[in-house]
This record gives sequence, C-alpha cells and structure tokens, in this order.
Amino acid sequence: MENNGSPSRLDQIESILVRVAQQQENNTQAIAQVTARVDQLTTKVDDLTEDVNYLREITLHNIELTQADREQVERDRQTFQAEIRRIWEYLLQQGGNGR
Repeated sequence: MENNGSPSRLDQIESILVRVAQQQENNTQAIAQVTARVDQLTTKVDDLTEDVNYLREITLHNIELTQADREQVERDRQTFQAEIRRIWEYLLQQGGNGR
C-alpha cells in the first residue's frame, strides 16, 4: 500500500535488496579478478624463484670451476718454475754462456 504517492516500505526494502544484490555481484566479480591476478603473480614469483635457484646453482658451479682452475694454474706455475730451475742448473753445469 502506498501513502500519498510514496513507495511502500516493502518497495523500499525490495529496492535496497536489489542494489545490495547488484553490489554483491560486482564485489564477487572484483574478487574473482583480484584472485586471478594474485594467481598470475604467484605463478610469476614461482618462476622467478626457480630462475634464481638455477642461477645460484650455476654461480656455485662456476665458483667451483674457477677455484679448480686457480689450483691448476698454481700447480702449472710450480711445475714451470721447477722446469726452468732444472734447465738453468743444466746450463750452469755446461759451463757458461753456450760458446
């Protein structure tokens, strides 16, 4: 029933409920979009984590290789120095300047 052309209390409540339902639908859609975006970002973070772990493994491997190379260089240097000493001593035993 209406009073002097104004909507009834029931019509007002129905109108409010329609607006609330529409807002709820909007909220549900917004939440779904945010959830999808969070899922995408989570996947990207997971991918980046894998990449960082892979790069860390490569870096550690390269450090090991570099250390092994340095150790080999030191061994080669010592061998080379010993060979030079041996040649030098041989030349000294041969009596001088090679004439």
